[in-house]
Amino acid sequence: MKEDTDKTWMEVHGGFAKDKTLRDEFAARAMPMLAAEFYSHKQVLQGGTVSELVSKVAYEYADAMLKARDAK
Repeated sequence: MKEDTDKTWMEVHGGFAKDKTLRDEFAARAMPMLAAEFYSHKQVLQGGTVSELVSKVAYEYADAMLKARDAK
């Protein structure tokens, strides 16, 4: 069967946000602040990159936001 090469990546995969959750959105919004904080203070990393640390902490922030949201 011939692969359809005329389709764009977005058409094939359903778009960037196809599987995006509110948790993902919260984490994404926390990431710029966290990245600036970690880079500006040159946080000491214990086995990992700044990107890995920022990603992990962003989801911790997202989880806290979801918890606060549900506690209304």
